[in-house]
Amino acid sequence: MASTAGAPPPIKDDYLAKLAKRKALKEKNIKYWEDDALKAKPPLDSSLKKHTTLLNRLRSALLTTSAEAFLKELDGLTLTKYTEEIRTAVLEGISGTAAKGKADVEGAVEVVTHLHARLAPDFYPSFLPELISITNEAQNVAPTTSGAGNDKDREREEKDRISRMRPVLRMIAELSLVGAWEGHEGGKAMKGVQPEDIGPTYVLDRLTYLMSNDPQYNNIPLLVTFLKSYKRAYLGLDEQGDAAAAAKEGSAEEELVPAAFREKFRKTFEDYFRTAGKALVKGQTKLLEQDKRNQEAYIKAGEIFEDRQHAYERMVKAVEKLQNGVQSLADLLNMKVPEAPTALGISKTSLQIVDSGPAFGKDGEDHLAGGIWDDDEERKFYEDILDLAHEVPPSILGLKQNGEVEQVEPEILSPPTKTLSIHELDEDVPMEVENDIKEDMDDDAGEKPPVVEDDGDPLQSGPAARLAAIFAALPEANNRTIIDKLAADFAYLNSKPARKRCYKFLGSVPKTRTDLLPHYARFAATLNKYMPDIGIGLVAILDEEFKYLQRKKLVKELESVRIKNIRFYGELAKFKVAQPHTILHVLQVCVSDLTGPNVDNVANLLESCGRFLLRSEDTKEKAKTLVEIMRRKQSAQHFDTRQQLVLENAYYQCNPPERVQREQVQLTPVEAFIEHLLHDVLMKKTVDKVLKLLRKLHWEDEEVYGNILRAFTEIWELKYGNIPMVAMLVYDLQKYHLGFSLAVVDQVLEDVRAGMEDNIFKYNQRRISTIKYLGELYMYRVVNTPVIFDVLWSLISFGHVEGLPIPGRSSPIDSADDFFRIRLVCALLDTCGGCFDKGSSKKKLDQFLVIFQLYCLCKQEMPMDVEFMLSDTLETIRPKMVPFKNFLEAAEATDELLATMSQDVLPDDDDDEEESDGESEGEHRGDDDKEEDEDVDGAENVHETRIDDDDDDENVVLIKDVKEEEYDQEEEDAFNREFAKMLADTTDARKVDRKTAPPVFDTAVPLIRRQQQQQAQQDAIPTEAKANHMQFSLLSKKGNKQQIRSLDIPVDSAIAVNSLSQQEKTRQEQEQMKRLVLQNERRQEASEKAAWEQNMRSRGIRVKYTDG
Repeated sequence: MASTAGAPPPIKDDYLAKLAKRKALKEKNIKYWEDDALKAKPPLDSSLKKHTTLLNRLRSALLTTSAEAFLKELDGLTLTKYTEEIRTAVLEGISGTAAKGKADVEGAVEVVTHLHARLAPDFYPSFLPELISITNEAQNVAPTTSGAGNDKDREREEKDRISRMRPVLRMIAELSLVGAWEGHEGGKAMKGVQPEDIGPTYVLDRLTYLMSNDPQYNNIPLLVTFLKSYKRAYLGLDEQGDAAAAAKEGSAEEELVPAAFREKFRKTFEDYFRTAGKALVKGQTKLLEQDKRNQEAYIKAGEIFEDRQHAYERMVKAVEKLQNGVQSLADLLNMKVPEAPTALGISKTSLQIVDSGPAFGKDGEDHLAGGIWDDDEERKFYEDILDLAHEVPPSILGLKQNGEVEQVEPEILSPPTKTLSIHELDEDVPMEVENDIKEDMDDDAGEKPPVVEDDGDPLQSGPAARLAAIFAALPEANNRTIIDKLAADFAYLNSKPARKRCYKFLGSVPKTRTDLLPHYARFAATLNKYMPDIGIGLVAILDEEFKYLQRKKLVKELESVRIKNIRFYGELAKFKVAQPHTILHVLQVCVSDLTGPNVDNVANLLESCGRFLLRSEDTKEKAKTLVEIMRRKQSAQHFDTRQQLVLENAYYQCNPPERVQREQVQLTPVEAFIEHLLHDVLMKKTVDKVLKLLRKLHWEDEEVYGNILRAFTEIWELKYGNIPMVAMLVYDLQKYHLGFSLAVVDQVLEDVRAGMEDNIFKYNQRRISTIKYLGELYMYRVVNTPVIFDVLWSLISFGHVEGLPIPGRSSPIDSADDFFRIRLVCALLDTCGGCFDKGSSKKKLDQFLVIFQLYCLCKQEMPMDVEFMLSDTLETIRPKMVPFKNFLEAAEATDELLATMSQDVLPDDDDDEEESDGESEGEHRGDDDKEEDEDVDGAENVHETRIDDDDDDENVVLIKDVKEEEYDQEEEDAFNREFAKMLADTTDARKVDRKTAPPVFDTAVPLIRRQQQQQAQQDAIPTEAKANHMQFSLLSKKGNKQQIRSLDIPVDSAIAVNSLSQQEKTRQEQEQMKRLVLQNERRQEASEKAAWEQNMRSRGIRVKYTDG
């Protein structure tokens, strides 16, 4: 195929502008292939953080960031220790993701050249082969099975592959021009090849590979990209097309690619173009043959099957894609596209393939689900019309004595218009209508909408005022009762001028008040039975307006007028004011010219009265035919997305598809009763009533018990505001059914854990209700504080390897962009977080909030609603706390928290040594669980005491004090004197109560020296008893004397086993905390050591470690 002298494509040839820069880069590449690496000016930064930032930028912004910024950053870093990482990052930056917008390949080549200079000679030998190997991915995507989903996936994958390969191919071509391979040996395949030929050889090899491994011609976009960017450099000047450019550059201009290779490149591209042209002609021929077969199949069967149509559509897309690619190559190579086998265009033949299947099926009626009206209320509005004869005297309505309506005056009838019957519509009417419209369009361009002239018949002042009042009230009438009343009022004013003013007023409804059309149509329908000239005049106004709008189809400003006109037609049709043939004529005119505004006209008409037309006996046959034509044209013609959408919506609104009725679950009477109690009856005032009714159920029956348990655990099915009342019921029921409360709590905790394991989006609302339920159960003392804190910690740690998320590391069930766990924590804290405001629970919550903020900052940037929720929660439970602003502050606070916790743990580990030295004292520990129980004496601020089972020693009684401070004997004596005085003052008043009430042990608990007591007890207990028993100290009082006795409890008893398990659990927690602290210290030491070594190396001091 010979080249032609056609005009070259409008591509900007900047070869000369880039020539000087390319030569400079070529000299730089060749120099550092032979010389040592380029030494940057000190000082150079060798920190891991700076290099990591550089690597991230190379991966994500190599093709989009200017080269100057990268060069400046490279010259400030050492780079030598990270050669492999830099090579990998550059390759990922080139091929990882397609750059948004135009990729700056020349800048990326400049950065790569500078990296070669800094890292010579280790960078290019490993970088260039891997860059070449990336193009092996550019193979044709294998065809998959037919189907719309597979086709879309394949097209998306192919598009992504082309986007990734474009910058890779350009990088290879650009690096070849700047001499990146001239110092490279090229391997065994390149032996005997001149250094300046190695780069073009690689480029030609890659292009040949893309051409030969592409039977579907999917790589044409890559070749087009190559020609647009490097046609002048690799193919040279055209003999005819680039003559002017050759004269401008001159014959002495030096070329970057040898002449022999330029001829090879041109010949390769021309051969490929000829092969693609032959494939295009072959594809067009097959397409025409398939089109002919489809037409024959349509004539025989009356429709085209779906698989045949999908195959044809795929063939059309493939041929169009190949045609566009061949046309682009022809423009770039100055060659001629081969002629199509026939004169028919592919776009025209594709229009012949339509969705010819009937819209309603053969039987038609079977596919029309439902009746004319959507519901009974709509039916009453359109069919139950007020009979004015029951409201107004017959003489006023113009009725004769026999009940007939007087004949309407001839001049009232509609203007002379061409109206057709339903049977006449079956003829070829649309062409006549179009001819009439074309004749009317030759009229004045400044023609105004038609206005019905008033004959000037006067109205007396009284009736005129009453008529004006009726017209003023009509726009405010929003129900049929008011409309009927106004119609009856108008009937008393019945006269020819009043009727004329009436239909003129109704026809001049504002174009933006389409909400008035149903009420105005009902008003006209109510009067039309006895005053037919109102309906005739109103339809005449709409007809004239419709004709005008058909002449002005290109005027966009009349869009709202068109909507009002068509919808008014539809409303009058449903009230049977407009004759059926009139509405069908309007629909046929719009369907016959289904373009522009008529698309919206058809959609609006079908939406307003399509259901009525398709189901009325007088209109259904013709309406179905018109809708069939509309559906065929919708498939055959090209419509934009909006037009397609409005037509689809209109069709399915007038002919909705059959819906399978969802099966309703049949509940047993007991289940229905339980749901009735919890859904309908339960509220704050009826909690006691619901409790009594629930207690009356047959709890011993397993089925009834299961129904109750299911109703109380599936909390998401109840109203969100009723969750506190349900928790209150659980608290009240635990007095009578303790196992039920335990089962509810167990299931709630299981639901919380299951939600974290699955993390399914559709169950998020469920999880919110469950976590709210858990908080309310705590508020009603069904669960205790440790349970809440266990759930809180699990919400931020579950699913992460090290217990917390790490920036840059994502978890499959808690990704960095998933913020729902933050919502759960906020919901739980909003419910019960206000209770943790004193004692050790306050300290625990403060510790959790530190780690929780660290967890939040490990996520991506939070959405605004989550951020507001988090700030509101923190402000509610800790108003004075200042949230962390960034991850660094949170990390420092976490380190301080861990250090503080390690200091609290370490003295317990050395407990035995302190006791051996005789310096240990009783530890003071808080008891959160006691704060939740009721105060026996009614004093809320009195701190109770208990035996601390968490200590390492088994036989030590630990006394809880308010403050952990040094023991003061004088203050203790003063307190005892005041307390004894208070007891003496109230002795007489309490004598009567003491006779009936049991004695209360309300003496102040003394402090006990643990080491002295332990030594005395150990001396008195034989060795064998110690082996099989466990000692506990019992504090008692006899008279005014306090006594402490040692009790030997068998080790297999419940209290001993519980105590030992608690001690073991505490010991393991202490060991875990100690291990975390030691790991943190080791990391800090290693970091400080590395920083010190780096500082020494920057000063020129070499550090060497020796044994001993």
